[in-house]
Amino acid sequence: MVMINHNLLRAAQSKAAIAIFLRDGNMWLEATEQMKAAAGMPWYRSENARV
Repeated sequence: MVMINHNLLRAAQSKAAIAIFLRDGNMWLEATEQMKAAAGMPWYRSENARV
């Protein structure tokens, strides 16, 4: 069972919102990676998987 860290997820979502407001793409990418980590992703893909 995947455990979601809601506090980290909320912090990453806030960071993403700030990044969008500032138009900072690198900050937004960092926030999306933090959201994935907080949600326990990836569930089904490995690093080298083809999409």
